[in-house]
Amino acid sequence: MDMPRGFGSCLFESIVMSHDDALFSVDPQGRISSWNPAAERLFGCAQAQALGQPAQALLARHGLSDPALPCPGSQTLVRDGATLSVRVTRSPIREPGRADAGTLVTVHALQQPASAAEDAAPRPHPANVYESLVEGSDDAIVTKTLSGIVTSWNPGAQRMFGYSAAEMIGEPITKLFPVDRVHEEEMLLQRIACGERVEHFETVRVRKDGRLVEVSVTISPLRDAAGRVVGASKIARDIGERLHAARTIWRQANQDELTQLPNRHAFHQQLCSEVERAAQGGGQFALLYADLDHFKAINDSLGHAAGDALLVGVAQRMRWALRSSDVLARLAGDEFAMLLPALDDLRVPQMVAMKLQAALLLPFSQAEHPIHVSASIGVCVYPRDGRSADELLRHADLAMYEAKHAGRNRTVSFEPAMDRRARGRLLLAGDLRRALRQQELYLLYQPMLRAADRTLAKYEALVRWRHPAFGVVQPARFIALAEESGLILELGDWVFRTAAEQALRWRDASSQPPRVSFNVSPLQLGADSDPTRDWAEHLRRIGLSPDRLVIEVTETVILDDSPRIAQRLGELRQQGFRIAVDDFGTGISNLASLSRIEVDYLKIDQSLIRRLPSEPRRLAICEAIVAMAHRLGLEVIAEGVETEEELARVRDIGCDFAQGYLFAQPLEQAAATDWLYAEGLRQRSPQPGA
Repeated sequence: MDMPRGFGSCLFESIVMSHDDALFSVDPQGRISSWNPAAERLFGCAQAQALGQPAQALLARHGLSDPALPCPGSQTLVRDGATLSVRVTRSPIREPGRADAGTLVTVHALQQPASAAEDAAPRPHPANVYESLVEGSDDAIVTKTLSGIVTSWNPGAQRMFGYSAAEMIGEPITKLFPVDRVHEEEMLLQRIACGERVEHFETVRVRKDGRLVEVSVTISPLRDAAGRVVGASKIARDIGERLHAARTIWRQANQDELTQLPNRHAFHQQLCSEVERAAQGGGQFALLYADLDHFKAINDSLGHAAGDALLVGVAQRMRWALRSSDVLARLAGDEFAMLLPALDDLRVPQMVAMKLQAALLLPFSQAEHPIHVSASIGVCVYPRDGRSADELLRHADLAMYEAKHAGRNRTVSFEPAMDRRARGRLLLAGDLRRALRQQELYLLYQPMLRAADRTLAKYEALVRWRHPAFGVVQPARFIALAEESGLILELGDWVFRTAAEQALRWRDASSQPPRVSFNVSPLQLGADSDPTRDWAEHLRRIGLSPDRLVIEVTETVILDDSPRIAQRLGELRQQGFRIAVDDFGTGISNLASLSRIEVDYLKIDQSLIRRLPSEPRRLAICEAIVAMAHRLGLEVIAEGVETEEELARVRDIGCDFAQGYLFAQPLEQAAATDWLYAEGLRQRSPQPGA
């Protein structure tokens, strides 16, 4: 390549020798081959002393790494017992016909070094060295006049911007500037004309092909022999990869990858800023915390890809329902948070929540299935409900929790009593963990009788907790607590083993032992690690057949589309366990749902049995359930039988078994055993008229 117009040995030397950064070259053998005045000042080493020295040894004396290594970035330079922060960069020197022409090393002081005495040794300035430094640099090195006309253009500039030297020399440098950046040139030239150096100015330039290049520019004044500023030398480095990496790191730290919404970290920062603004200005704002209802069932039934697509759709609809000033974030999983700043009317949060609920009414179409989804929303207001970001998030979460337990698909505002209840639940959860270790839990047994002759057929095992301070704690209070805290797996396994041991004792003590049923939570069946996987093996070890036990699940389980739950129930039944559907008829279940899961018993909920004799509609419903259950080969248990008249009705419609206070309340183990013995004696005694 011919030497481009405007390039000459004096110009190369002027660029290198006037540069404020320490510039030196290292030959392929690792020895210093050039050393500019800035290097002398920075290292306190004259050029005559530096030339020919091994670069690694010289730099090591100053605490810097080998220049042959990849770019080490910011380092600490040690000189005369003092330290100096510097930025070190390196680039290969390119020369035609040579695969390895050496390395150009640039050391930029991040603070001004102490002045060093000028060494009087002679300084050879071989022109070809400076020419190689400029020609071989990967950086764009350009000179221009004070009016912005390009006077030199190295190969690095051609590679970076796409223009050859012939195309750029004599042209205004603004040829590279985007339209909205042209104003930068006047500012830069004014600073250079005043003798000022512009360091690491980050901006954008335009390549010949129209693509934008993100660059870091350092510009130094060029002076004539009299010291007057006559132009500028400019070094531009492509920082696109570095900025892309920085933006990627920022996105990973602050943006949810799936929905592109702010994540928990970013939302927390915005919430903290809003708290600070409101505290200073005396304003108020609202925080909404939303959690999708039954989202796990969608993930389990349709797969995580469909679940992810649903979350994206939900995020879009929520964004449409909010004001432009509101902030929407995905905190985790199916949890979303909304910040409503500058609140003037306390009715606004409820109105926004209603819009959010309405936005989710129409079904989503995912994986060719219409999916209906709703959200439970908690609301709190600053400063009424909290004065810090963490307190507000916790209180909004508590309000959302209350919305869940109030029936889902609703909005609840925070109240101080929620915090007290939450603290009480936390303490009780700790007590429950201890109760599992200290045998405070026990089982009661309620008999199930054959409706035709009132003979004992089964016992339902019901767990109770005898708390040392509060007395007997009812299951309605601690079962939900166990599910929330994750203790349900351990509790459920304890119930199974205790019921199995009791069933074994009754089998050995009776010629007609009753089956024992026990309740299993959907969370047990849907857990990632199957807590029921060794139940059959445990029964084999103790010598009890699985068909002596009945697993009771609520009707919500058969409505749940989770393939995991269906698979586990199917496996348990194949192992010999009997399956009963409890509380049947309380929701929107239908017998067609039973086609997914094979069961043995249906338990008609007591809400249908109660007042059965006086309400023909209830009687008709129960008759239909019994008839269809029998067609499916299922036996039917009537729950909550409290009067003789109710027993007569359930017997008349064909119920196989009955359970309720008419026969007995749940019994202690000893009382249940006594009943069993009495039942055996009764059946062995001669009947009148026999």
